[in-house]
Amino acid sequence: MKTIVEASPDTPLVWFEVGIRGGAAADPVGIEGLHRHAALLARRGAGAKQRAELDETLDSLGAALEVSLSRDSLSLSGLSLTRHLDAVIDLAAQILAEPRFDEDEHQRLLRETPQVLDEIRDDDSALATRWFDWVCSPGHPYGRTSLGTESSLARIATLGRDAARDLWRREVVADNLIIGLAGDIDEAQAEKLVARLVERLPKGARVADPAEPGPAAPGRRTILVDKPDRTQAQLRIGHLATKYGHPDTAALAIAEAVFGGMFSSRLMQEVRVKRGWSYGAGCAMRRSRLPHWFEMWTAAGIDVAGPAVALELELYADYAANGPTDDEVDFARSYLVGSMPFHVATARQRMQLAVRDELFDLPVGYTTGLPEALGQLGAADVRAACTRNYHPDHAVTVAVTTAELALPALQAANAGPVTVVRHDEY
Repeated sequence: MKTIVEASPDTPLVWFEVGIRGGAAADPVGIEGLHRHAALLARRGAGAKQRAELDETLDSLGAALEVSLSRDSLSLSGLSLTRHLDAVIDLAAQILAEPRFDEDEHQRLLRETPQVLDEIRDDDSALATRWFDWVCSPGHPYGRTSLGTESSLARIATLGRDAARDLWRREVVADNLIIGLAGDIDEAQAEKLVARLVERLPKGARVADPAEPGPAAPGRRTILVDKPDRTQAQLRIGHLATKYGHPDTAALAIAEAVFGGMFSSRLMQEVRVKRGWSYGAGCAMRRSRLPHWFEMWTAAGIDVAGPAVALELELYADYAANGPTDDEVDFARSYLVGSMPFHVATARQRMQLAVRDELFDLPVGYTTGLPEALGQLGAADVRAACTRNYHPDHAVTVAVTTAELALPALQAANAGPVTVVRHDEY
């Protein structure tokens, strides 16, 4: 178990976060959504308190306890006034050690989750991201949905709440936790609070990481997610890339800013400013423990969806081959270094970044030390990183739009063979 403390006595508030290694990538195959189900269910009552009483107690204390899920971890995070911290820590300890997993809450969550899935299918942007995650690198642990599918949710219903309870007991063990505290607290107080959080947990063992993914399938391909009566096309283009903390991370941060991370970026200027095809266009390398995606996104009118894909692939191929100019590197570096203080301005922000670094097994201070790493890079270093890590010939394109109107132009976009699927097929 690792403990991180960021003291700041300026205000009588304490934030804390319990990071639990595992996350959606560790869902059993065919039972996608189980980590999410377990986490939400654990928050819906603990110890002697059912959900309503737990919520009422937190409200009376002016406090908050929330669970969240990422590909790499579950988190229980809390906020408390200093004078109520002991009481809130006790509630958090109950959620960790004594979640109720009540049957009625289990059944309610089983009814609610399909509604969330329907909402995603109604939201073209969220739907494009869902499909891109699935098809970008088949077989990758990050490619499976954290929410679930109809079949995996049915499997969770068949297994019953015991499956969620067993997962929680297996992963919520002392040696699998990273605990961060920030605010009006010192090291001695933090040590005592952490001891109370974990005193009823078994020592356990750290959850094994998912297997490193193999190479992605070569060549370009397009998935057209057919949805009727669209006037736009939500577009995602990208491929499997490196993990956060790779030796090229700092160089790629500069490259990303130049290509699609600022208003002055090439994608924004070419797609929005010069042509007016979309309100915005950008790109990012997903930050995760394992290799994850490099992804470009935009929303173009359906009449220019094909040309927009062709243009972005052309821009990307040129950028991968030639990289940014010296002036672009200088400007992006200045922008990134100048913006970093806004990400580490509070004790809470510094604690959260430190918890994430620990989850990714990165050196202490890795993220907060990136400005120094950026300053040591020259334009040639950034161009070399582009050549090593950007692979336009293997780009996957996802377009959520109406196939009848967009298919011919997408087939002509030099984005590889086009497969048409129903929007509710996944």
